[in-house]
Amino acid sequence: MSFYMRMKGVNLHELQPAAPSEPDAVNESTQLIPEAAVSSAIIQNEAVSITPVILQPGSEGAESQPNKRQKTDDGSLPTGQEQDKAPLAACYICCLTSTPGKFLPQKAKELGVKPGPLFGQLKAGTAVMGKDRMVQPEEVLEAAPAAPVVIIADCPSPAHLPALLSSSAWEPFLHHASSSEAAASKSSTHQKVNCIVHLAPQQVVQMPQYQQWMAGFGTSTKQVVLNCEAVPSAVTLPSPATLQIKLNCIDPKAFPLPQTLGPDSSTAVPTEVQLQQSDSISKLQGSNLLRYNLRPASRVDTVETAEQSLSIPTIQGQLRTEMPEVMEAVERGQAEACSPSEEIPDVITQAGAEELEVVFLGTGAAMPSKYRNVTSIYINRFLRGGMLLDCGEGTLGQLTRRFGRAKVKDIVCSLACVWVSHIHADHHAGLPRILAARAEWLGPDCSALPVFGPWCLERILHTTAAMQPMPHLFFNQAGLLAEPQHEPSQEMQAAVSQVKAQLGLKTLQSLLVVHCAHAYAAILEGESGWKVVFSGDTRPCEQMVHAAKDATLLIHEATFEDELVEDALAKRHSLTYEAVQIGAQSGAYRTILTHFSQRYPKIPKIEKSFLTTTCIAFDLMSINLKDLPQLPSHVPAATLLCKDVSEEGDNIPEA
Repeated sequence: MSFYMRMKGVNLHELQPAAPSEPDAVNESTQLIPEAAVSSAIIQNEAVSITPVILQPGSEGAESQPNKRQKTDDGSLPTGQEQDKAPLAACYICCLTSTPGKFLPQKAKELGVKPGPLFGQLKAGTAVMGKDRMVQPEEVLEAAPAAPVVIIADCPSPAHLPALLSSSAWEPFLHHASSSEAAASKSSTHQKVNCIVHLAPQQVVQMPQYQQWMAGFGTSTKQVVLNCEAVPSAVTLPSPATLQIKLNCIDPKAFPLPQTLGPDSSTAVPTEVQLQQSDSISKLQGSNLLRYNLRPASRVDTVETAEQSLSIPTIQGQLRTEMPEVMEAVERGQAEACSPSEEIPDVITQAGAEELEVVFLGTGAAMPSKYRNVTSIYINRFLRGGMLLDCGEGTLGQLTRRFGRAKVKDIVCSLACVWVSHIHADHHAGLPRILAARAEWLGPDCSALPVFGPWCLERILHTTAAMQPMPHLFFNQAGLLAEPQHEPSQEMQAAVSQVKAQLGLKTLQSLLVVHCAHAYAAILEGESGWKVVFSGDTRPCEQMVHAAKDATLLIHEATFEDELVEDALAKRHSLTYEAVQIGAQSGAYRTILTHFSQRYPKIPKIEKSFLTTTCIAFDLMSINLKDLPQLPSHVPAATLLCKDVSEEGDNIPEA
């Protein structure tokens, strides 16, 4: 959970004090322990003052890897070589403004102040006339409570630790253990820190030097450790997780349980390496949605948490008891799937279990909602790797929920490419995070990942790449058209050939559709004969019918319900029945509808006559090629499951 401000578009170099033109001579050992730079407050108003403390590791002649969290096996401080080129990090000292002490009305009366407006003036800090003299506010107010202070401590690697420890920014807050009278006096006047939030990885938190620094703030300071190791598995989105648990009753393969529901044994930290409670450190267990109260004075230093623990047996047991009609629909669907009335294509009957899987990481339009993230689809070719069709914000988080923290690294690092349909942000805002995570996990050997998208996406990626490492090769989608206006560059041709070879594709092609300028659909054909077509965002059009002819799977947007014709025309999206018609006219074996308006919280309406070949996508829904025949049988049960949800989310804009 560590972060860098520079990844949010703020350059930390700009926050550092300017270096002197002729720095004083320092010895070699001093150069190896750089001090943290303390800047002026970046936010200062009537409520709070926030001051950054910039941690700048580094020394001349170092050759450590940039953006890698260096490790010291023996827990010692890193050498200058380990410090050099490590990225800047920032800690923050957040000081709330002081509030007046409690007003003492009885004392004011004794001094001759009449109740009413004069009381209000005293509370506001203005002197008023009493019985025979001016009454000062401090005479009728209790001593002002100490202004709460919170420190956000981000020390992302051992290389940053020397700068953290040497910073003078902590002096007003640290206790000074010394027998001297001067030190004792200094210790008695230190300013209390209510809470320190530690974003450092567990490797850093466990270092003796870091523990000693924590202890220096005294036992009155609550120490909250927040990182993936300290909080290895937690549900931050309980509502969609609960829905996924219920959908799992319909089909465990199509609706797998989120991998973040239970402890991930491959990433969980053993008990013995967790932060130990001691007499000198007051630890507060970190958790998602934890609230540490700083105001009002009556609730200062109290803690609330809204984190929920979801019991899978309990939730599924309640579903079976309270909604038996859902389970009856599941049984009918299973019976229909066992006796199909249509011929199943050979490419499906002959496919292996690891031929192809389509994972829906986001199925909503415009912006994330309670139950649906924005568009992203993972094409899983198992041992061959995979590719992303669109990459809306939160894609990496959804991959983690679907596959778990350990496996998501392999998935991201084995991506063959990312394909982006058009320039609207809900289709590409998650791409920088995917590219940055890939660069971090692969390290200096990270190769550039091919990204195919509309030409205007290149400028966005170029700007983002200036703030964080994200190696990629951008190629204009126009070069993937069946008949491009210009011959693709040799570099693009080589990249396409490499992607097709890795994923076992016979065809990787784009198609212009009717939405915004430079909007595309994708056509994928496997060497084994399957064909997947993704519409992107579009109005119904003849080119989609032609492109999806005899497709094994058509994934088509269905943003609006059938009644919202004017909205669909104005925003160039498809109605539900229009998307289904495209599938029927093209002869696609199965059609999955996605990209739903967020005004439909869980499920859109769909006509019964369209259920024979059509299914509705849900977030984290995972469809194996061999399971395509059963897809339509899920719709009746899913519709019953979601019938109790009110039409929340009205007036949400669509892309």
